[in-house]
Amino acid sequence: MANIQIAANVVSAKVLDADHDLKMELSELLSYQVQGAEHSTSFKSGSWTGRSTLFSYDKGIFPAGLTTLVVSHLRQKGHTVQLIRKPAPEPLGASVPVVDAFGYTTEYDYQYRTVEQLVKHRAIIAQVATGGGKSRIASMTFARIKRPTLFITTRSVLMHQMKKSFDASIAYRKAQGEEGLDKVYCGIMGDGEWHPSPHLNVAMVQTIQARLKDPKTAEKMTRMLEHFECVILEEAHESSGEGYYQIMNACKNATYRLALTATPFMRDDEEANMRLMAVSGPIGIKVSEKELIDKGILATPYFKIVDVMPGERVKKLSNWQLAYKYGIVENEARNKIIAEEVIDAVKHGLTAMVLVQRREHGQILRDLMKPHVRVAYIFGDSDQSERDAALQALAKGDLDVLIGSTILDVGVDVPAVGMVALAGAGKAEVALRQRIGRGLRRKPKGQPNKAYVLEFRDRVNKHLLGHAAARRQILESTPGFAENILKPGADFDFKRK
Repeated sequence: MANIQIAANVVSAKVLDADHDLKMELSELLSYQVQGAEHSTSFKSGSWTGRSTLFSYDKGIFPAGLTTLVVSHLRQKGHTVQLIRKPAPEPLGASVPVVDAFGYTTEYDYQYRTVEQLVKHRAIIAQVATGGGKSRIASMTFARIKRPTLFITTRSVLMHQMKKSFDASIAYRKAQGEEGLDKVYCGIMGDGEWHPSPHLNVAMVQTIQARLKDPKTAEKMTRMLEHFECVILEEAHESSGEGYYQIMNACKNATYRLALTATPFMRDDEEANMRLMAVSGPIGIKVSEKELIDKGILATPYFKIVDVMPGERVKKLSNWQLAYKYGIVENEARNKIIAEEVIDAVKHGLTAMVLVQRREHGQILRDLMKPHVRVAYIFGDSDQSERDAALQALAKGDLDVLIGSTILDVGVDVPAVGMVALAGAGKAEVALRQRIGRGLRRKPKGQPNKAYVLEFRDRVNKHLLGHAAARRQILESTPGFAENILKPGADFDFKRK
C-alpha cells in the first residue's frame, strides 16, 4: 500500500509522484465509453476500444470534481491519501439563512442541509425531486455564502424565474435589516439582456459561451468568470455539454459549486455523466419524490393508464415518424379520450395541464376542448409574457385548461393544477418526471393535496408500445408513484378525501 498525495484547486487536481501502475489505474477509473464510437473506423478495425478518459496520463491531472471519487477509490484499495488544497473561503452569511417570509421550518430542513453540505464539501450535486424548491435552495446558497455568485442555466425561462426569486429574496432580507446588502442586486446576462452585477448574476450558458468564443469579448468574459466564488447550476443534468464544461473551467475561483437537478444521471452517455461530476462533484444529498410526498410538500399522485388500440393509418411495424403522426398526434380515439378525461376533471372542480410534444397536436386538442371548457394553448414560440399570463390565469381560476409543449417542462409552479394529461408520449425519463411534477405542487389550503395524472399505453405500434413500457417502468420503480397506479379499468376517484 502507498502513501499518495493529491494537490487540488477548484478546477483540477494532480496526483503527485505517481508511478505507471497508479496512473493506469486512475486512467481506467475515470474512463468512459465514447458515444457513437462503434461507428468509427478505428473501433471497427480493433485499434481502439471506444473508451476515453478524463485523466491525463502524462501530467497526472484530472478534473477537481472527480477528487472525491478518486480519493474514495484509493482508500478502498488500502492506500493512504493526503489531499492538499487551500482552505475554502469562509461563508459570510448566517448559518441558517432566512430568505423569505416563510422562514425556517423543520419540514423543509433538507433545503438547509443542502446548503450545509455545500459548505462542508465545497462542490456537490443536490438531487432534489421536482417540486422540492430548488429556487429557494439557490437563494439560501447566496445568502449563506454571501460571496460573488453566478447562477447559470440553458433555459431563458429558468433564468428569468430565478432573477425574480433572487430579487424577492434580497428585498426581503433588506427589509429585515440584514447588513451588507445596501448595494447588492441581481444582474442578468442572457436572452438579449446584459446587465451584470458584481454580487449576484443569473445567466444563460449560451450567452456566456458566445462571449468566450468572440475575440472581442473573450478576455473580459474570462476575467468576469474568475470573479465568482460560488456557481449554481440549475437543471444540472444538462451540464455535460461543452458549454457548461468550458464555463466551469473558467470559474477558477469558484470554490463553491452547487449543481441542482432532480435527475443527475439519467443519460446513457457515460461521458455526459462523468463530465457532470467533473464540474460539480459527487451527489451530496438526495431528496426523493416519496420523501416530499410523505411530508405533504408534494401532492399525492394517482396514475390512470389508458390502453389505446391500433388505428387504421398506422401499423405495428410502421416507422417512428408515421407512428407518432398517426398514432399520437392524429389519433382521433386517443385525442377524444384526452379531451373527455380533462373535461370530466374540470366538471369536478379541477384545473388541468395537457402536455404535448408537437404544435399541431396541441391545436387539435384545444379545438376539441374549446366548446366545453376555458382552454388556452402556448408553445415554443410564445414569449415570456404570454406564458406568464396563461399560467397566472390558470392559477387564478380564470382558465380551466392549459395546453403546452415543452415550454411547460421547467420553471412552472402552479399549485392549482389538479390534473396533468401526458398527451405527448415519448420515453425520456427527465422529461417524464418534469411533466408529472407540473401537477405535484402542494395544493392550496382547503383542497385535497392530490394530483391526477393521465397516461397511456399506446399499443398502436412497436415503437410507441416500447416507449409506453419505458414510462410505465419509471412509474413502477419510483417510490411515491408506484403505490398509486390504478388497476386496469379503474377510474379516478375525484371525491376521495
